[in-house]
Amino acid sequence: MMHIKGMKQGRKPAARWAGMLFGLLFFSVGAGFLVLGVIPNIWDALRMQEWSQVPAEVEALELKTNHSDDSTTYQVIARFRYDYKGQHYSGSRVGIADGGSDNIGDWHSDTWQRLGSDDRIHVWVNPENPTESVYDRELRWGLLGFKMIFVIVFGGFGAGMLWYLNRTPGPVPAGHPGWQGKTEWADNNIRSNARSTLLFAWGFAVFWNAISSPIPFILPAELDKGNQLAWVGIIFPLVGVGLLVWAVRRTLNWRRFGTTRLQMDPFPGAIGGDVGGMVELVLAYNPRYRFRVTLTCSHVYRRRTSKGSETVRDTQWQDQQLAEVQPGLRGTRLLFQFQPPGDLPGSSEGDDSWYEWTVQIAANLPGTDFDRTWEVPVLENAGPQRARQQIEPRSLEAGSTELLDEVVRIRETGAGLELYYPYLRHLGMAFGTLLTGGAFVGFAWLFREAGGEGAMSSLFIGLFTLVGILIFVWGLYLPGNALRVTAGRQGLSAVRGVFGLRFARHVAAEEITGIEKSIGMQSRQGKRTHAYYRIQVHTRDGRRLTAGSGIPGASSVDAIIRRIRQALDLPQGNEVSGTRTGGITL
Repeated sequence: MMHIKGMKQGRKPAARWAGMLFGLLFFSVGAGFLVLGVIPNIWDALRMQEWSQVPAEVEALELKTNHSDDSTTYQVIARFRYDYKGQHYSGSRVGIADGGSDNIGDWHSDTWQRLGSDDRIHVWVNPENPTESVYDRELRWGLLGFKMIFVIVFGGFGAGMLWYLNRTPGPVPAGHPGWQGKTEWADNNIRSNARSTLLFAWGFAVFWNAISSPIPFILPAELDKGNQLAWVGIIFPLVGVGLLVWAVRRTLNWRRFGTTRLQMDPFPGAIGGDVGGMVELVLAYNPRYRFRVTLTCSHVYRRRTSKGSETVRDTQWQDQQLAEVQPGLRGTRLLFQFQPPGDLPGSSEGDDSWYEWTVQIAANLPGTDFDRTWEVPVLENAGPQRARQQIEPRSLEAGSTELLDEVVRIRETGAGLELYYPYLRHLGMAFGTLLTGGAFVGFAWLFREAGGEGAMSSLFIGLFTLVGILIFVWGLYLPGNALRVTAGRQGLSAVRGVFGLRFARHVAAEEITGIEKSIGMQSRQGKRTHAYYRIQVHTRDGRRLTAGSGIPGASSVDAIIRRIRQALDLPQGNEVSGTRTGGITL
C-alpha cells in the first residue's frame, strides 16, 4: 500500500498552544487599535455633527515636539474658554484623536498656526453637555488609515492563525490507503483553488490598501514642501485600486462557476500510466469552446536566505492538451487524459522538500474567463494504471494548431521540414520582464536622487542598475527574436533573427548524435508555473544547435522532435536520454 512520504497526521499540542498564544497576541493588538482608537474616533465624528458652534478665546497654546533616533513627532496643546447659554466654560480638546503626538501629515503644525493666528476662534459644543467641546471635529483620515494598518495587519494575521489552528479537518473514512490521509484526497471529489484564491485576493487587496491608505492624505503636504520625489508614493494606492479590481473579478468568477470539483480517472493518477479526469461546469454547452489543460509536476522546496527562507517551485515536467468538451449534467463536461513518463516522482509531502502535481484548466469565455487549479494525487503502483474511459488526448501540436501557432509554425517544403518561431512571441512574459527591469533601474535612480552617497551606496546603485538593464534587455530580446529551422536529409539549418540581424548555423545529418528537450524558461505566478521547453541538437564535435524554444507542453515537444528526426532520417533511439530542467525563471 502506497503512503505519501512525510505525511503529517496532526499538530503537536505544545506547538498548537504556542501558536495560539502567538496568534492571540497579534489579534489583541489589532483589536485594541479597533476598539480603543478607530471606533471611538468614528463615533465621535458622527455625534459631533449635531453639536453647536460658538465663539471662543484661546488662553494657552503650545506645539510640543518629541525627538527620537529616527523620527520627530508633534502634538498641539491648547486651552480655550467659551460661553454657552450664559454660562462660562473651558475646554482643551483640539481634535477628535486628541491626547497623543504623531507625524501623520501636518495636522498638528497647521492647527497650531490657525489657533495662534487669532485669539478669537470657534469651537463645537455638545448641547446636552456644554462642558464637552472640540476645536476641530473633522476626522483625520490619514491617522485613521494608520490605525487601520494595525487593525488589519496584526488583527487579521492573529485571527487567521487562530482560525487555522482551531479548524477541524474533515473526517477520513477508515480503511483508506495512506495517501488519502490528506483530507482533500479523502474521496474522488477534489476541490479547486477557487475559494482560497478568492480569500487571498480580498485579503491581499485589503492589506495593501490599509498599508497605503495614509499616502493620499500625506502626499499633498509633501508636494507643497517641494518634495517631488513624493510622487512615487502614488504608485501604492494605484496598485491598491488594481488589487481591488482583481478581487472583484475573482468574486464575479466565483459567483459564476463556484468551487468546481474534479473527479479523477483513474484515482489516484498513475506514474507511467494515465492521469485523467472529468469536470462538470455550470456553463451552456458550446462545441467551439477551447479549454487548455495543463498537468505539472513540480519539486517544491524551502531555500534558506539571509532574511529567513523562501519557497521555490521547480518544474520537473509539464504537458498541455485541449480538453474534450461534451454536453454535461450541468451544461458542459470537460474530459482530459495524460500519459506522464514513468521516471517522474510521485506526490509527496515533507517539511523542506516535496513533489506536487497540479491540474490547471483555463479558457477565454464571454463575460468572465474560466481558470481553476487542483492539486491531485499522482503516485506509482497505488491503484489502477489505466482510466476506465479511454479518450484520445488532444495535444496542442496534434489537436489544435491555433494554440501552438502562437509559438511555432510547422510546414513541409521542398527542402524538408520547416519550423518557424516568429517575432513577438510571449508578449505577456516580455511585458512583465520589461516592467521588472525598469523597476530595478527606477529604484536605483530614486535611491540616488534621495541622496545615496558613499562607496556602499554607489555599489548598491550600480548593482541594481546593471541587473535592471540586463533584465530589460532580456525583455526586449524575448519578442525581438525569431528562429527558422529547416531539417532535411542534408542536415539541419538554423537561422536566428534578432531585430532584423541574421545569424545562421548548419550541421550535416551524419554529424548529429542526438536531440534533447529541456525546460528553458519558467514563469511563475504564485503557485502556478508555466514551463517552456527548448529543443537542442547535439553534434559529434560537442556543439549544440537550438531547434526550438518557448514551446509549451512535453507532448508537443515530443511530437516536434519526432518530425525532426523523421526529416533528418535519424535511426530510432538516436536521442539524448532524459529531460533536463533549469534555464531562466521569470
